[in-house]
Amino acid sequence: MRLRKLAINQDGGVSVEASLILMIMVAFTGATVEAGYAYFQWNGAQQAARHGARLAATSDPVSQLLSSMTGIGNGVEAGDPMPDYAVSCAGKTSRCNQGGYDSAAMNKIVFGPDNDNSCAATEKARRGMCDVFDDVSKENVEITYMSSGLGTAGYPASLSPLVTVKVTELKFDFVFLDLFTPDSFSTMPDVSVSLMAEDLKSGR
Repeated sequence: MRLRKLAINQDGGVSVEASLILMIMVAFTGATVEAGYAYFQWNGAQQAARHGARLAATSDPVSQLLSSMTGIGNGVEAGDPMPDYAVSCAGKTSRCNQGGYDSAAMNKIVFGPDNDNSCAATEKARRGMCDVFDDVSKENVEITYMSSGLGTAGYPASLSPLVTVKVTELKFDFVFLDLFTPDSFSTMPDVSVSLMAEDLKSGR
């Protein structure tokens, strides 16, 4: 008899249903906040990569090899198309796969033409990558210079490389999910932007 009464007793049913709905709403709201904030950070990384590509395309190359490269040899003469090349430099290791590493050139791209070695709001002409998105550091920046088919060999060579700036290994700064998600889940996908170099000279 008691079990039958208990089975048909609906006291507290509304409270249980309200609790379940509230939990679902809280989870949905939290997910929306996290998604919006993650998109904000992703967009910031993209803007920083675009700005870095513009600086890299108009500044001294990070690889010192490009400053002395002629392309002449192995049947290539002055005026011939520049042979294929690909030179990559990583801020994390402070090294290039070919040639020396110019830390001043990398600093200009990351911190801006003002060379203040800091990340903060500043005038547009003085901004570097980390001034656009302050989560970016030299350790997150890789720059690749590749032959575009437009350069010519000579003394000096006319390189006209395709410059790619990649932002890598950034972490999403979640509001709630940092407590529950593995480190690999919070790693932001790499962002890369490529531009044709206008003039690999500082200040142009």
